[in-house]
Amino acid sequence: MKSLRTASNHWLQQVKKIVISHRGQRVVNQGLRWHLDYPSLERPPWLNQNGWVVQGWVLLPSSLSKSMEDVRVIARWNSVFELCHPLSLERPDVIETVLGEDPTKHPQLRCGFRFTVPRQLTSCTLELCVNGERIPLPIVSMPELPDSAGAEVAPLKVLKGKANWLFLDNDTNGSVDQYRGCLLLTDEGVKGWQRYFKDFYALAEKHGAASAVLVAPAKESVMGPRYHPCAEGAGGPIQQLLALPEAQVLVYPVQALMALGDDAFIQTDTHWTQRGAMAASKVLAAALGLDDRAVENTFVDDEYDELSLTGDLGSKLKPERTCRISSLRTFNYHQYRCFDNGLPNFGRLVVLANGKALMPGTCLIFGSSSSYSMFNYVSRLFKRVVFVHSAGSLDPELVAAVKPDYLVVQTNARFVVQVPKVKQSLTTLIAEKRERLTEEEQEVVAKRQVLVTADDAMVTALGISPWVSL
Repeated sequence: MKSLRTASNHWLQQVKKIVISHRGQRVVNQGLRWHLDYPSLERPPWLNQNGWVVQGWVLLPSSLSKSMEDVRVIARWNSVFELCHPLSLERPDVIETVLGEDPTKHPQLRCGFRFTVPRQLTSCTLELCVNGERIPLPIVSMPELPDSAGAEVAPLKVLKGKANWLFLDNDTNGSVDQYRGCLLLTDEGVKGWQRYFKDFYALAEKHGAASAVLVAPAKESVMGPRYHPCAEGAGGPIQQLLALPEAQVLVYPVQALMALGDDAFIQTDTHWTQRGAMAASKVLAAALGLDDRAVENTFVDDEYDELSLTGDLGSKLKPERTCRISSLRTFNYHQYRCFDNGLPNFGRLVVLANGKALMPGTCLIFGSSSSYSMFNYVSRLFKRVVFVHSAGSLDPELVAAVKPDYLVVQTNARFVVQVPKVKQSLTTLIAEKRERLTEEEQEVVAKRQVLVTADDAMVTALGISPWVSL
């Protein structure tokens, strides 16, 4: 890591001259001063395993020095979310050279910032937020890298927490920044979710379906306070959603998961355990109007075996790390699969039918990766379950065809920085996925798919023949 004193005193003297002689370039709002050390076209690129390093400093007029803790440096490259970082680094070099004062116990000693933005960016916008007022700064351009340059090490995307717990790192959704409260939805992002909620409930009402939006809490939100290496922030995108009037019926089973303790999430994976999936299924069932006692009795005789699992985080480490999990032994939804196109992730279409289920109706789920572990439970609650992997994006044509009694959206908390679509063609989703399949993925699809003809009785009854033949 580079030292904060990488720049020579001569260079800082030049900065001081620029600040003083060209105040229009660096002084905003009656004496506010700032400088960006990195990225800079005048200095070597600084790119680490997490992305481009953004580093600099901010000085306030002496009359506002008590507001230093409230200053935020905002980085934005997406209209839906933004990074908001406080001044967290002590910069005695800036106090000495720019202000010409003794840095010891200086009220603005902690005037520096440093964070990273994704390596794929070529530019981003910066703003300063001081006392609630936003001050736009020039667009930041990332320097070109020589052919031999690159990151210090390949991104691991894994954080090692306490007691061998693993957490996601450096993912495209900024899970760590969300947990620390540094990544927030913009006004546009919030409005996008408000429109989505409105359109979703209108669609459910149009077809007379009981409805719910289930957001799977992030592993960090449940296990983080005990095991995450970073301190939890005051808020994040999911808290912004929960505060919306439109989200009053949003299902967020964080308390049910916390009640499970260490049994809520898999130590070496990003997803909840099967017991966690059961807890979420119970909360979802209650939101859809099912009887609590009847639901509880449906799962009361379940038995579990202890198995070893690597998980999507443990597999990223060398050597791989495993943990022990409880796996449901007395029920398996696979025997109730009537159709499964077998596609990996987005575009997957699965139909489950269980004549002995608690409720006689059809539940249509537009879900994500956390839905799969719920299949063992929802397939015993609803006679028919139609699942589409879309992370909450809706296909109104499919809804009209299926005519579900229950319409459910399931997404993961870390995905809320991406507002789902209310008109996402499943036909297009499947076609695009098939075009991108590798030979290895095609082999996996062939092994796990369950195919039927378009005139199959169940398929016809559900109205999904057009999608089964894709």
